[in-house]
Amino acid sequence: MHASSHLTRPTIGRLRVLETTDLHMQLLDYDYFAGQQESNIGLIGLADHITALRSDPSVTTLLCDNGDLIQGNPLADELAARPLKTHPMIAALNMLRYDAITLGNHEFDYGLDFLRKTLSTAAFPIVSANIICEGQEPLAAPFAILERDILCDDGQLRPIKIGVTGFAPPHVADWDDQTHNARIRVDDIVETARDIVPHMRAAGADIVFALCHSGIGAAIHTQRMENAALPLSQIDGIDVLLLGHTHEAFPNPEVYGAPHTNYANGSLHNKPAVMATFCGKTLGVIDLDLYWKNTGWQIANHKTRLLHAGAREGDESALRKSLRALVAKPHADTIAKIRAPIARTEVPIASYFATVQPDLSQQLLARAMQKAMQKVLKKTALAHLPVLAAKSSFCCGGQSGLGHYIDIPQGPITLRDAAAIFPFADHLCAVRRTGKQIRLWLERSAAHYNQMRPGNRNQPLFNPRSAAYNCDAMFGLSYQIDLTQPARFDTDGQERNPQTRRIVNMKYEGAPVQDDNVFIVATNSFRAKGGGGFPAISQGDIVHTTHERLRDVLIAYLKNEQIITAPAQTTWRFAHIAHTSATFASAPIARQHLSDDLCHIGPGSDGFETYQITF
Repeated sequence: MHASSHLTRPTIGRLRVLETTDLHMQLLDYDYFAGQQESNIGLIGLADHITALRSDPSVTTLLCDNGDLIQGNPLADELAARPLKTHPMIAALNMLRYDAITLGNHEFDYGLDFLRKTLSTAAFPIVSANIICEGQEPLAAPFAILERDILCDDGQLRPIKIGVTGFAPPHVADWDDQTHNARIRVDDIVETARDIVPHMRAAGADIVFALCHSGIGAAIHTQRMENAALPLSQIDGIDVLLLGHTHEAFPNPEVYGAPHTNYANGSLHNKPAVMATFCGKTLGVIDLDLYWKNTGWQIANHKTRLLHAGAREGDESALRKSLRALVAKPHADTIAKIRAPIARTEVPIASYFATVQPDLSQQLLARAMQKAMQKVLKKTALAHLPVLAAKSSFCCGGQSGLGHYIDIPQGPITLRDAAAIFPFADHLCAVRRTGKQIRLWLERSAAHYNQMRPGNRNQPLFNPRSAAYNCDAMFGLSYQIDLTQPARFDTDGQERNPQTRRIVNMKYEGAPVQDDNVFIVATNSFRAKGGGGFPAISQGDIVHTTHERLRDVLIAYLKNEQIITAPAQTTWRFAHIAHTSATFASAPIARQHLSDDLCHIGPGSDGFETYQITF
């Protein structure tokens, strides 16, 4: 009995995959927006982890990046303006011996030609199955087969063929018309996977990894969905998923997942999955126990975890020094440039409560967008229409961490501050919207908040599945948000409660906004084309897109204003709910910026403090 069991016991080998994702050009341990060293960010802070994990001779290790690699901070802008022969981020990936990468949506922000040149020196496969370059050389292969050996527990090395493919959000081709829309096509993630995975298996893949620059969204597949990880995990033949785009931590035992989403052990439909947040804050690790039979390799067990960035004790490693040297000059040039003042402020500009009350950092950008679009439309047939501006905060803590806030004291406003207010390379769009469409836009934004129970104290204010950058405020209107009502939309943009209304008392210049009133809304190209789970706006209603980047519009506005004197306008507020309050987290220093309806309660977790709002 025991002898027979021993003879039939499968042989076990170990395969490890390491993931970085959404690095956003954060090669160094330096926060360009805060203007200081930051030990818990950057690829450099993951380098020693990578080396240590790869040094284990009992495990075969792969290292992959999941996109949004080369854009996202002022250093990225400097490298795009003054390209080097080899892009430093690609040089870093070569140095760390990456096995494969895929492309994210922000790879395209500096144009297709720049991207081609950047990728040309990569010493590893670049895979993307759903990005199609029509009539020109492909940017990436639809998949790669990586041939490796695995040391098994019987002491034997056995070969394995690992299929690696990649997917980008389908809206990549839409989000920035100015650089690449006419030159690429991006197909549906799930439909592409159904087509490509059988080809990978036919090419000999024993196991298939999907590098999916897409987050955990709705469970049911819809055409061209942005965050398609859950339905993708149901595709037969995909064994492991590496995720990105939404900057989440996955696994994360503090989050309760929807059905088929296990945040505790890092799995989707029981398949191993990982998402390593963003900016090099964490390294994703999936350890797979594979058993070998004559029929091939199968996954017996898995363990998924995240390792946090940080320098090891003692002298800096030779590897870290080499990585630092790759960007020594552009880093120094960037710091010198972004310290230049462009305006002054007589009032503090801080985003500690950006989704709790009107926020001046958002409103400065909104004013810049509004004025720029009024000037553009001045001599057109649309000049008679009111111009509003939709803006959300990209820098207000949350999953991004304790130091991720705007904090500009009285004094100079620098280029660094402008980059922090809007860190991306989107263009400014003008879109035609009716009163009804604007109300639905704001209803989608209000999914950021939990429903409040009247009379209850200290209820959690924010929906933990919502990111602040998907909570737009509409500048140019006044309105209230009634949190006694359930959210009309979920955080994926799916309408769940069509009869409810959180947005109330919406007015323009004191008069109620009617459903058929028409406005022009200034927004960014990402949002106009459906980014963040908002409805994509038809091409006919996108009436203008600027050639200037949105950040350049902000810089021009600040230079023209010279001095900021007015605090944030009260454009929106929460509707009154008697004897009711809610709590939320913000930075300790936020205590210096409290308003009448906010108070500090006490310590929170991970260095945050807990605050209360009374409705």
